[in-house]
Amino acid sequence: MTNIVFSSIKYVAIDLIGDILYFPVWWYTKGLKGAALTYQRRIKSGERYFALRVWLLNLFKPMYGQEDWQGRLISFFMRTIVLIFRFFLMVIWVCLVTILFLIYLILPIFVIFKVISFLFV
Repeated sequence: MTNIVFSSIKYVAIDLIGDILYFPVWWYTKGLKGAALTYQRRIKSGERYFALRVWLLNLFKPMYGQEDWQGRLISFFMRTIVLIFRFFLMVIWVCLVTILFLIYLILPIFVIFKVISFLFV
């Protein structure tokens, strides 16, 4: 009975310590790769959501099928205003996603620093 308990405690301790030591390696290798892919997907989904390409491709096309110069002029200025607004929102989205990615990079270092400062203060 003692041998089983000792073996179990030894296995859990080695497994736990191994996981704790492997965590930073995983965080900055496989985890970072996953976070980078998520970052890339979120940027692409933002581009699709704000439809910047569609608005750029249709910038000079008249709205509502009005082919006269007044309709084209109004369409151009309205689409330009909407495109500027959507571009501004896309910049905000990229900044937000970039900040979240940087937080992912800095978080373990910050936590380790706080634990060490808590233990030695």
